[in-house]
Amino acid sequence: MRTVTVTPAGRRRYLEILANYLLRNRQVIDEHHWWLNTREPGDVAFLHRLVDQYPKFFKIVSRPMRGSDLIGYSIWPYLRSCEAADTLYIRLDDDICFVEDGAIAAMRDFRLAHPEPFLVLGNVVNNAICTHLHQAAGLTPLEWGRVGLECMDPLGWQSGEFAARLHQRFLKEIVRGRLAPWKQVDLPFDGVRRFSINAISWFGADMAAVAEGPTMPVDEEPFVTVDLPRRLGRPNVICPEALFGHYAFYTQREYLDIIRPEILLRYKRISQSADTSQAYVLPLSSATQIGVLKVFGATRHVVRHSTSEVKALAKRAKQWWRGKAA
Repeated sequence: MRTVTVTPAGRRRYLEILANYLLRNRQVIDEHHWWLNTREPGDVAFLHRLVDQYPKFFKIVSRPMRGSDLIGYSIWPYLRSCEAADTLYIRLDDDICFVEDGAIAAMRDFRLAHPEPFLVLGNVVNNAICTHLHQAAGLTPLEWGRVGLECMDPLGWQSGEFAARLHQRFLKEIVRGRLAPWKQVDLPFDGVRRFSINAISWFGADMAAVAEGPTMPVDEEPFVTVDLPRRLGRPNVICPEALFGHYAFYTQREYLDIIRPEILLRYKRISQSADTSQAYVLPLSSATQIGVLKVFGATRHVVRHSTSEVKALAKRAKQWWRGKAA
C-alpha cells in the first residue's frame, strides 16, 4: 500500500521547516501533496520551487478558492478527494514544527495494524486534548494551569503564553534526548469528540465510502473527528509513538510571533540538522533580529491590548451611564 502525505499549504515560514522533515522521510513517503490554500504570491512561489526541485516527490494540488469559504469548508474538497483504494494518507498541518525520528513510519505502521478506527491521530505537542493527557501523565506541569479534555480548551488551545511555556519545555526535552516518556505515554481517549487534526491518517478506501462528496458543504474537523466516527461506530485512536510538535493555533500565534519569536527559529534549526543542540546556537544575524522583534513586538503587543482594554472600559462606562440616566 502506498503512503501519501498531504498538507493544506501554506505559509512559507512554516513550510520551510515541514519540508525538511518530509524530505528526511522519503524512504517512508511515496509522495507528498501540497493542497494549495493560499493566494500569497511568495508562499505560492516557494511551493513551486519545492516541486521544481523535487518533482518526483512533491506535487501541488489546486482547487478553486472562494473567498466566502471558512477554513474547514475550503479544505474538505481536498480531504474528501483522497480516496485511492491502494493508498494510506497522512495529513500534516503546515505548522507542524517538529517530527520525531520514526514518527511518520510509526503512524503508517499503526494505521496498517489497526484498521478499526476511522482515523489514527498523532501524539501532538500543543494540541489541547493531547496536552490534557500529557498533564495526566506528568509530562506537563499542572502549576501552569489545568487543560481540560476539550479541543478548544481556553488554556490549551487559546493561550499563547501557555503555548510558549509548553514549546520551551518540549524544546529542552528534544535537545536533551528525553522524548521516550512522550512516546510511551498512555493516551486514553473516547475517539468521538472533536480533536484538532494537526496530524491524522486514514485509508483512501474508507474516505471513498463516505456519502458526503467533495462539493458538499462540510466542516472537515468536526465531521471527521465526531460525526463520522459516531456514525460508523469506528472511534478514532491516538498513536503515542507518532510524536509531532505543532506551532500554533491562530489564537496563540500573535503572542508566539511577537513575544517569543525565537521558538520557531529553534524548531527550524532542529529541522535542518541531526544535531539538536544547534537549536540554541543561533547565528548572530538571527539573534539580533530576534532582539529587535522582541523589543518592538512586545511594545506593539502591549499597546494593542491596552487599547482593547481601554475600549472595553469605555464601553462599560457608557453602558453604566445609560443605565443611570434611565
